[in-house]
Amino acid sequence: MLDARESDEDTSPFLVRLFHRTGSFHRPEEFASPSLPPHVPIYTWSTCTLHELALELAAAKPSALPTPAIGTRLSFQLVCPDLRGTSVNNTGQPKFAVKELGSIVIGEGYPGTENTDETDPDVSMRDDGGKDKTLADWRFVVGDYVSCAVLPPLSDGSVAPPANTRRGSISSGREGRTSSFRGGFPGRDSNFGRNHGRQGRTTSWRDNRFPSGDWRRGEQLPDGPPGGSRGRGRWY
Repeated sequence: MLDARESDEDTSPFLVRLFHRTGSFHRPEEFASPSLPPHVPIYTWSTCTLHELALELAAAKPSALPTPAIGTRLSFQLVCPDLRGTSVNNTGQPKFAVKELGSIVIGEGYPGTENTDETDPDVSMRDDGGKDKTLADWRFVVGDYVSCAVLPPLSDGSVAPPANTRRGSISSGREGRTSSFRGGFPGRDSNFGRNHGRQGRTTSWRDNRFPSGDWRRGEQLPDGPPGGSRGRGRWY
């Protein structure tokens, strides 16, 4: 992991659209609308973790988090175009699939964020093994989305369980498909869009609305704006 972090210095960051909603995730069909749900654009690297995504959200959109933010759970999903059964001439509404990435709790380990029920795996973080994984580990491809559900502490002050975010995470119109899409999507690779000679690419997955031009999915992007945040900051 250290080598990967060091290589970031020689690698151009790419744009990630980080969507956010308080109380639940956005439904997959909401991403098919020409008017996208609320989101923040961030420039980051393939080594970005969930913790760093949370820092980016807090820095770019402080109002997305409750005040105080300590004890708030941030759950994340990867949102990808559902390419199964599509063709070049398909003009129907694009479909999306989601994959659970895990969650982090702001201020975890500090007073006020302990859970009293240590036997409930949904409440504790022991069942959440994804918080230290990176976007590359999750096979993120340039052009995918990341969705964040902001879960404030419960009325008794305890941390909200991840189960609160599961409603609406799968489109009711997507037959015979699970949220884990364990087999992956046809044509997805884990080289994080660094294949300059990618073959067999068709038209943009959003009818050339987004991404377009240099934003074609899976391709190398130009350098980000000067001073782009790497998400290495601290909570305030």
